[in-house]
Amino acid sequence: MSGPVDRALLAAWLRAIPQSRHEPKPLESLPGGEIMGKGLAAMLQVWGAVEISAKGVRAVSQPAYYFLHSLAAWAEEPGAVITDWSQERGAAQVTGLEHGTSLVHFLERERLARNPNAAPIRSVAVAQILIIRPGSPPVFLMQWDEQAQTYQLIGGRQKSDIGWDEPIRKTAIREMEEELHGQVSYEAGDFDIEMLTAFQGPVRLSPSFGALSAYHFTFFRAFHLPPLALGPGDRWVTRAEMLAGRTHDGMSVRGDHIPLLEQRLQQPIDALPSSFKDDKSAASSAMK
Repeated sequence: MSGPVDRALLAAWLRAIPQSRHEPKPLESLPGGEIMGKGLAAMLQVWGAVEISAKGVRAVSQPAYYFLHSLAAWAEEPGAVITDWSQERGAAQVTGLEHGTSLVHFLERERLARNPNAAPIRSVAVAQILIIRPGSPPVFLMQWDEQAQTYQLIGGRQKSDIGWDEPIRKTAIREMEEELHGQVSYEAGDFDIEMLTAFQGPVRLSPSFGALSAYHFTFFRAFHLPPLALGPGDRWVTRAEMLAGRTHDGMSVRGDHIPLLEQRLQQPIDALPSSFKDDKSAASSAMK
């Protein structure tokens, strides 16, 4: 061996591989050049994480892209991913690595366990909308997230592409229309939204991609809503349930970012005004 192993170069090479929706990059254009690239690309192709063509190399999907970035983060840390290569643990006991996303989750969970200050490999902007029904106490509309296995506020991720990010207000409007099952249309004047605040939320493992993710939240309040019919995954939840992380009957609720929201608002969220046109609309929504 002519010199020490350069793990930083490996990390740079992994991070240079483009996402699945981007154009492939020629191997010779990546850090380390073509000789290094051919061997590493072949290894990752065995994993199924990259596709190689005459144009170059790229990740096969978003989860595969975050897998590469997780490997890069591991390369920058001392030590090895797996520290026990003995035969003491039978293969039958190993479960949960059948899919790419679960593999990323496993790697990221272990990296976070070993280093509580581990840097996130993914950054995502999220719009969330408070739909408030007045009462004693007021309640907030949430939806069951099957991937996360928890109730979440109405909202979702900002769309992005090469050189373009969806305006976050448009994200909020799109999510309102989609998650309220097509009952309302912004263009038809069925509702409006106001931005409340924006802030950096907790770093956590993504239930969708498994990646350790940094979330930037932009909060909106919906208003002038007509009566709403709730879907099977919809539920009215109190502020107290959000702060507790559980509904009164034990269902999981994501609310760990609500204290940060209230710090920015300088008031509790149940002090905000109703999202409905009038008391009749709110009462009708409560019954549906």
